[in-house]
Amino acid sequence: MARAKQPMIWISDTMVSVSSIKGFEADIVLTDMERAVGAMKRNRLGEPQSEDCFPKEMYAKYKDKKEKKQPDFFMAGGLWTVSSACAAVLRQFDLGEGNLYAVKLFQHDRTTPVEGEYFCLNFGAQKTAVLTEQSPRITKPYPNYAIWQPPGAMQDKDIAVRASALDGPDIWIDTQMRHAFFVSDPLAQALRAAKVSRPFKLRKCIVL
Repeated sequence: MARAKQPMIWISDTMVSVSSIKGFEADIVLTDMERAVGAMKRNRLGEPQSEDCFPKEMYAKYKDKKEKKQPDFFMAGGLWTVSSACAAVLRQFDLGEGNLYAVKLFQHDRTTPVEGEYFCLNFGAQKTAVLTEQSPRITKPYPNYAIWQPPGAMQDKDIAVRASALDGPDIWIDTQMRHAFFVSDPLAQALRAAKVSRPFKLRKCIVL
């Protein structure tokens, strides 16, 4: 008799990776800094937002650098952005109240397009499932606040989560965690099958 497959949840380690950050400026940062910063903060918390909170265009920061086709998942202009191939996978899954908003990337001249199609990802789902006491390598940056963040050089099974997280949206922010987001196993496998999972830097969680 075959053994039942163990339930699986994945955490992304990409939010603490400097290599994930690309040199672009968002149009809303240039025109309305307060609104732009607010949108970035809410997105990190997993709060649903409307399309007008996100940029329509982003421009390469550096005059002497020609930007090539971007990765399938990266940060641009302070917002997490995905390729059209990655967006096609995400649309097949439950994003909660999150969404994908089209954004055009341009070279520094603000006229020449960067190769590819891109979408800003609004994290619009929250869960509270991380078991901090069962996650020994998790760190607590502020002693007086119940907020944690992943350990440096995170490995598989560094983070434990409640089995209740298996229910609901397939991609979410945990209310107790910063610099991280989680994805369901079906979504993780679909990202892998589409060959767009590498920049997500996914690590297995312990499900209890």
